[in-house]
Amino acid sequence: MTHQSSHCSHDVLDDKLSEADDRIRLAHWTPPRNGILPHIRFGRGWFNTLWLLPIAVALLLAAVATAQSLRELTVVQEFIRQHPGIAPSTPVVSTGFPWWLRLQHFLNMFFMLFIIRAGIQILADHPRLYWKRDSTPGTEWFRFQHEVPADRIWTAKDDAVTLPQWLGITGLRHTIGLARWWHFSVNFRWTLNGIAFYGLIFATDQWQRIVPLGWDVFPNALSTGIQYASLNFPVDQGWTRYNGLQQLTYFVTVFIAEPVSIATGILQGPAFSNKPGWLGRILNRQVARSIHFLSFLWFVLFIAAHGVMVLVTGLRDNTNHMFAGVHDESWSGFWLFLPAVSLLVLAWLWASPFTIRHARLVQKTGHKRQGVLKTHRPLIGRSQ
Repeated sequence: MTHQSSHCSHDVLDDKLSEADDRIRLAHWTPPRNGILPHIRFGRGWFNTLWLLPIAVALLLAAVATAQSLRELTVVQEFIRQHPGIAPSTPVVSTGFPWWLRLQHFLNMFFMLFIIRAGIQILADHPRLYWKRDSTPGTEWFRFQHEVPADRIWTAKDDAVTLPQWLGITGLRHTIGLARWWHFSVNFRWTLNGIAFYGLIFATDQWQRIVPLGWDVFPNALSTGIQYASLNFPVDQGWTRYNGLQQLTYFVTVFIAEPVSIATGILQGPAFSNKPGWLGRILNRQVARSIHFLSFLWFVLFIAAHGVMVLVTGLRDNTNHMFAGVHDESWSGFWLFLPAVSLLVLAWLWASPFTIRHARLVQKTGHKRQGVLKTHRPLIGRSQ
């Protein structure tokens, strides 16, 4: 009898809640579940986006062959002569790349690293996108999860998929709370950096680099595209002014994609999406999610294309401009570029392990930074 009482007392002690830990207990977390490669709906069928890789290679080769053939035509040669790439309406920027612009350029890269990865993690919690407000299973236009089964109950935890830890933050299934803290906290800093950028470029002459001042930017952009595609690049004058294609790309990124991304991110919150009335019904939460995702794709493609062009159009000159602020034959910018890239790589590798080990710290830090937007509901805890 005494032994039985002692055994029961021991069980009661074991059932007591322990003090909250700072880390995620992986053994008690939601078991991993793999999704599928991203699919896009066309009509009633689904298209595996993996096919985009060979299609993109084929289109790239076709574009090179077409551009090289076009450049042999007299009419195209005359068109390029009249529109060499830089629009006549584009003024010369005489101040180079000042320190604040170079600093903001690096901060933008650093912040986007976390924003993109946390955004992917948030999407992985419900890996489907819709154009209709009701989100009826089977009506999604994009998914990287199997179809919702009709023969059993399917919950949000069932839908969430596991990501590689190098891709999402944390990569673990159903860690949307932590991903939101990362996403919102870093987005706040990215937005402040963007506001400062707007103020500084319009307080100086730097806005003239990326704001077209005439319709002649369009034929020059087309000319630049033909020259790039033919692998016979136009003369680079990036130290003083951008060509038409650069101007349009930067303008869309800075003045269209960024505001759209921020606005659609805000509209995903029920407290905001339910307020605008009829506009909120049109730009409902699911439409906002889809547009937000499309803006995300724009940023990913822009970053990838930007990185490739930095390499192929002159790594030394480009790093001298954006990292050292000089326009000479030295390698001073390259030696600043290397530690900057190393820091980005280390931050990329550090983010998920740090978040798993210090989950509560991430939550508390994000909670303090949110101000009026913060929530008092705990977003992380032990999975049941």
